[in-house]
Amino acid sequence: MAYRIALIHNAKFPVAHYGGTERVLWWLAKGLSELGHSVVLLAAPGSFCPFAETPPCNFPSKETELPPADIYHYFNTPEQEPQFPYLVTIGGNAKSQERFLPNTVFVSRNHAERHGASAFVYNGVDPDDYLFSNQKMEELLFLAKASWNVKNVKGAISVARKTGLELQVVGGSRKWLPRWRGVYWRGFLGGKEKAQVITRAKGLIFPVLWDEPFGIAVVEALVSGVPVLATPFGSLKELIPSTVGQLCTTYREFTEGVSRLGSFKSEECREWALSKFHYLQMTKNYLTVYEKVLSGEKLHPQPIEMPVLKPFKLFELPEH
Repeated sequence: MAYRIALIHNAKFPVAHYGGTERVLWWLAKGLSELGHSVVLLAAPGSFCPFAETPPCNFPSKETELPPADIYHYFNTPEQEPQFPYLVTIGGNAKSQERFLPNTVFVSRNHAERHGASAFVYNGVDPDDYLFSNQKMEELLFLAKASWNVKNVKGAISVARKTGLELQVVGGSRKWLPRWRGVYWRGFLGGKEKAQVITRAKGLIFPVLWDEPFGIAVVEALVSGVPVLATPFGSLKELIPSTVGQLCTTYREFTEGVSRLGSFKSEECREWALSKFHYLQMTKNYLTVYEKVLSGEKLHPQPIEMPVLKPFKLFELPEH
């Protein structure tokens, strides 16, 4: 059965550079269209999508302002629980006393469990947006928003300098000395330029210091044939088996792991990513959830109320 599905997110599409949630939504719209469904993208003014309608939309939108659809898929929690079939995808970690509606899905098993939930759908990527090559350069990659201390660009720089390899930082810039002491600050790259920088890297260094909800950067690297060294926090145990990378609990393990990057096969990295995190697999998983909601089933019996959380504290990563 073909559905008419409204995807709702207050951002402008297509996204040019940074934007994990926006890219996932774009790939979902593409997947739904390819599988024969009708897609309405309710987004910020000026948005365009070749495989979805993009009617004008105000945020927050009242029920009477929404175009007809079988189900409405939000990528942020609406102010009130809708009285029509809906789904909410949460891509970040909860704030203290945050409330999630019953029909909420998270983006990894760990992400769901940490929020007292069970429903999750892994994000997926479109391999056509990336390049694949067996030829690697003697350089490492950091791929994240470097200004977020949870992403730990300082740790990645430390690892690279200890190993003597240049580090390409994609997701941060330095107007002064953009290339200094083995660190090349590339800014927020997109398109083919980003794909080229990713696929030529010897390995992705992903030393996050928080419970990662998913980790799009990890999948971007793997689908490009790049193995990953990462901390074991949050979803990362689900994303990185021993055949495509290594989970590291100390900086020493990271530096030792760099010396073993050549033992991973680029083809296996790509095959793993495509088997688990292809955008069409994500789309099919969401369609299964849509059907549950449309049949009248609640994903969780009641809203999820987060407790009063302690002030956020980063994990510590010891040297040895």
